[in-house]
Amino acid sequence: MNRDTTNGKLKEYFSYEGRLNRKPYFLRYLGVIILSFIVGMIWGIALNVSDLLTILFTLPIIVFWLAGVVFMLFQSIKRLHDLNKSGWYLLIRLASFIPFIGFFIVLAFDLYLFLVKGTEGPNQFGPDPLNPNGDGYIYDTEVYERAENVYDAEVYESDEAVYDAEIHENGESFYDEEKREN
Repeated sequence: MNRDTTNGKLKEYFSYEGRLNRKPYFLRYLGVIILSFIVGMIWGIALNVSDLLTILFTLPIIVFWLAGVVFMLFQSIKRLHDLNKSGWYLLIRLASFIPFIGFFIVLAFDLYLFLVKGTEGPNQFGPDPLNPNGDGYIYDTEVYERAENVYDAEVYESDEAVYDAEIHENGESFYDEEKREN
């Protein structure tokens, strides 16, 4: 992986600009939880083995924890942007300090982030992550990469169903055939 690609990924993950839909948000959240569990297990083992290992592992663990918190902060802000909300709504999580009901407030807020569909089309925070072209079509990237032109790769809507354009070996899509028949 070249340096530009690495810097681009770091900017994507450690930036609060743009939007993030539900699936990548959930997968990134899950990834942080799994990594935290693994690192916690390693640290727990180090605590029981020796004081020297505990001292050696404590600083990297703190750095990892801070990086995870910042990472999830940025991901949550982008998720709120997808819902056309300001990142300041994350302050709702401070409700966790309210005795008894704070847990339920934060749980409801997190469920909102996980379950509610983002704003369709572009909003004040950027283009729709599911439709970055903003042209009303949703593109299947695999079909799009194999297609000879944009029209062969379009996913078109008919009534309530969405159909992927499949490409024949000669480069024409089934959609083109349907248009010719009608």
